[in-house]
Amino acid sequence: MKDIVFFDTEINPESGNILDFGGVKPDGSRIHTKSKTPFFSFVSGCDYICGHNIIAHDLKYAGDLIQSASPSCVPIDTLCLSPLLFPMKPYHALLKDDKLQVDELSNPLNDSVKAQELFDNEISAFEGLPQSLQDIFCSLLYGKPQFYGFFRYLGIAPRGDVEAKISVVFQGKICANADIALFVRKAPVELAYALALIHTEDRYSVTPDWVMRNYPRMDNVMKLLRNTPCAEECDFCNKKLNVRIRLKDIFGFDHFRTYNGEALQEKAAEAAVHGKSLLAIFPTGGGKSITFQLPALIAGETSRGLTVVISPLQSLMKDQVDNLEEKGIVDAVTINGLLSPIERAEAMERVESGMASLLYISPESLRSNSIEKLLLSRNVVRFVIDEAHCFSAWGQDFRVDYLYIGDFIKALQDQKSNKKMIPVSCFTATAKQKVISDICEYFDRKLGAKLELFSSTAIRENLRYVVLYKETDEEKYTALRN
Repeated sequence: MKDIVFFDTEINPESGNILDFGGVKPDGSRIHTKSKTPFFSFVSGCDYICGHNIIAHDLKYAGDLIQSASPSCVPIDTLCLSPLLFPMKPYHALLKDDKLQVDELSNPLNDSVKAQELFDNEISAFEGLPQSLQDIFCSLLYGKPQFYGFFRYLGIAPRGDVEAKISVVFQGKICANADIALFVRKAPVELAYALALIHTEDRYSVTPDWVMRNYPRMDNVMKLLRNTPCAEECDFCNKKLNVRIRLKDIFGFDHFRTYNGEALQEKAAEAAVHGKSLLAIFPTGGGKSITFQLPALIAGETSRGLTVVISPLQSLMKDQVDNLEEKGIVDAVTINGLLSPIERAEAMERVESGMASLLYISPESLRSNSIEKLLLSRNVVRFVIDEAHCFSAWGQDFRVDYLYIGDFIKALQDQKSNKKMIPVSCFTATAKQKVISDICEYFDRKLGAKLELFSSTAIRENLRYVVLYKETDEEKYTALRN
């Protein structure tokens, strides 16, 4: 039997001194001490040292001590393994983001026992995977210090062509023309986590917050695997990213609406699915909602992405969420001032847990720390700005809070360390040239985004103007009454 010790420490965050040690071995022996000497003896000669979040945390403080006691011991971190082996909601009962979830009073010994239980479950979960998926994960992660100890403990090593195996195992689940070789070379950990999530086939499971923070390229890997239509229109892209097919699948409509014979609605939706930023000028009641809801729901399904819709009208937000629910679509959430504290907490939980693909908020909400933290926890794939004429002082409803949107998106990208710009979709019914140029110039200046324009004619066929000539006030009054 391999000699493995499960351990945890309590650290003084100010001084960095170790205040408490805890440890447990498979034979049942345990230790809980504030002294280094007995802990040194407990771990002496072990082959493996295992714990939860030990590589980024505990070994920074206790690594030298453990290394001197067991020069050849190999670390195993249960934290790094958890998103790989328990990607499906509800997550493992012991997991709470990047910490262990325990009922007992937290101390290093209790956490060591829980780490041992989690590790045993991780081994069982890995051994329960198909052999081909085990081989894929091993090939991608074997050379990484966060994972090497786990595979060495199991006595397995990389074998076979990992790119070929990924293509076979995930056929029809990812774009057939995605550059797998590039991901294997440049982002193997992100690729492994993405494939684990895709393997669940549960559209509401999302990547844990700590993974998003530590592996910001995860968003882009998911986008390129499952949310970027390929030019060859492979089987996956044709079924999952074709806007005409998905319009029927999701909303039950056979065709998009046209404007004077031009398919602007379809073209704008297709541009969004292809990751472009755009400005759509559609008449009021002209079907703009479908234009951003369809790409949002597609992204929610394929890449677990969140689309943020910014609207100045709280009643409109509620109407759109209610309308989707009437169609049996429960992926939309609104967070606004009309909600009670309990309703707001429930809405935020739905977003954080991955149950929501569409989030409706007001521009003022972007100044909320809780909203900022919420968006940092999700893969935000697009910002939709409704009533976009509010950007322009020439628009009839100029709102100064709109001018903060670009700064917020830029700050969010920077905090996510995301080099890829989050695309935007702007919608308005106001076609004044000055308003259009103001909107386009704003996003070019703030984000470097070039908005593709989709504009319907200013003529409203549902409106008719007639002049009735009357001589006197009495005649005018009578005609108006009639």
